[in-house]
Amino acid sequence: MKKETVILLLSGGIDSTTLLAKLVKENYEIICLSFNYNQRNKLELELACNNTSYFNVKKHIIIDVPKNLFESSALVNNKLDINGFNVDSYGNKRINSYVPFRNLVFSSLALSKAESLGVKKVFIAVNKDDSEDYWDCRPSFFKQLNLLTESSSNIKIKTPFINYSKREIIEIANQLCVNLDNTISCYQPVNNQECGECLSCRIKEEALA
Repeated sequence: MKKETVILLLSGGIDSTTLLAKLVKENYEIICLSFNYNQRNKLELELACNNTSYFNVKKHIIIDVPKNLFESSALVNNKLDINGFNVDSYGNKRINSYVPFRNLVFSSLALSKAESLGVKKVFIAVNKDDSEDYWDCRPSFFKQLNLLTESSSNIKIKTPFINYSKREIIEIANQLCVNLDNTISCYQPVNNQECGECLSCRIKEEALA
């Protein structure tokens, strides 16, 4: 039986790597999309490539996003404190690691690729912990996005980890024998090592405790 082809948004982090392992186990043919958006964490792209090789992914596409698109985010702009906050134009307090509409931008690019290839499912590994600080990781965001896509296509964005905590995803990773040393969950690695100070590192540390 021919495998169903799906698209997975893959970074070098725990969540998307675990989802990759899960989809491999479920016998999908996987096309991985990663994004180079001038992020401070360049290592994540290297690890994403390593993991696609390890899991025998036949197609891994790295999309270059304009370098100045996300310049208001500390994930790109090293002049900003990664743990600081700012107030947006609507008066909302946002953590500096927020990337403006990133999941809409990345999901749109993935949907475009899916429609071009006739793929019906796009997977993204957002989790419950993400939704606290990042509005575009919440179930309500993906519900609205799917309503939009379903109005004119047969493509659906799948978020199987959206109600799972980082701790629960790590448990799944261990069950799937994912090597967590081949992932990185950090916004600003130092000498290719996790900084241990940013929000992503703190969430990981708490999940592993």
